[in-house]
Amino acid sequence: MTRLAPLLATALLLTACDGTATPDAGLDGGASDGGASDAAIDGGATDGGASDAAIDGGASDGGASDGGGSCLDEHVAGERFSRGDGCNFCECRADGTTACTARACRGTTSPCDYDGATRRYGERFPSTDGCNECVCAASGLACTRRPACGATDEGAILLESMTAQCGDDPAFTGAAVLAGLPVDDLVADFAYERDRALYPETRADSRVRVRVVYEGGFVVCRVPMPTQPAIDMEIVLEWISEDGAFDEAFHTYLRRNDFGFVDAWLSFASAPVGGLDGAYDPACLDPRGFSFFAQFDAEGTAHGTVGKVCESDILLDVARFDYAP
Repeated sequence: MTRLAPLLATALLLTACDGTATPDAGLDGGASDGGASDAAIDGGATDGGASDAAIDGGASDGGASDGGGSCLDEHVAGERFSRGDGCNFCECRADGTTACTARACRGTTSPCDYDGATRRYGERFPSTDGCNECVCAASGLACTRRPACGATDEGAILLESMTAQCGDDPAFTGAAVLAGLPVDDLVADFAYERDRALYPETRADSRVRVRVVYEGGFVVCRVPMPTQPAIDMEIVLEWISEDGAFDEAFHTYLRRNDFGFVDAWLSFASAPVGGLDGAYDPACLDPRGFSFFAQFDAEGTAHGTVGKVCESDILLDVARFDYAP
C-alpha cells in the first residue's frame, strides 16, 4: 500500500491532550517540535490505512496526559494516531508532547431501526434469533450467518473475520480490499467552482488532504445478485483543506465492488448545515447540507467532490480534487 508524507502547511486548531487549544502553524503540531513532522502533515511512515488500527485502538491518545509520560513511549515522532473516538487524531511530536484535532464527532451516516430500537451506524447488537450478531451498516442491517443458528440467506452479511470471503471468489475479502487500496493518504490541488452564475464560490483554490483510516470496524458483504458481490468496510475518512474551509473526519464506509465497469474503491459521507468542523460558509439561501465523495482508482489515481445543497433541491459542486501519483 502506498504511504505518503505530503507537504501541507495549514492553519488548524489543534488541541493539546491536556485540553488546551492552540492555533498551529501546520497539521503536524507546530514549528516548535523540531522533528521530522515539520516536513509534512504527520510525517509518519506508519500513517493511514490498516496500520492505524494497531497503533492504539482505544480512547487513550498516547500523549503526555496519559500518566505524565512521553508519547514517544508508544509512538514515533511525527506519527499520526487515532484518539479512539471515531473522528479525532493526534500527532506525537519530537519532544514527546502530543497535538490533537478537536472535532465534534457528529454522526454522518443514517441509523438503522431493528426490533423496535434505533441503532447508530457501526453499532453491533445481538440478533433477535439469540445466536447471530448484527450491525448497522451503510447499506442497512447486516448480520452474521452462523451455521449453528439456522440463519436465512436474506440481507447483507456481517463477516466475522478479515479473511472471510464475500461471494464466490475466495480472494475477495476485507483484507484484500484494504491491501489492494492503491493510496490511503493523498494531497491534491483543490479547485473551487467559481465559474457559475448561481451561488459561485469565492474562495481561492487550495490543497486538500484525503486520508482513509481503518480502525478494525465491521466488514459487510452485500450480494444483491450472485454476480454482484460488494464489500463495505467501516472507516474514518478525513478531508483537510489547506485553507481551513474543511477539517472533517467522517465515520463512514469504504466500498469495493467485485463486478462492473468501475475498478475503484468508493466512499461517500454527508453533513448537515452546522455539521462541519472547518470554516466553510455555504453562502446560499436556505442551505441544506453537504456531501463528500471520493473515488480511489485501481491504477492509483483518485478524485473527489465536495457538494452543497441550497434551497432544498439545488445541488452544487463546492470544490473537487484530482490526484495522480
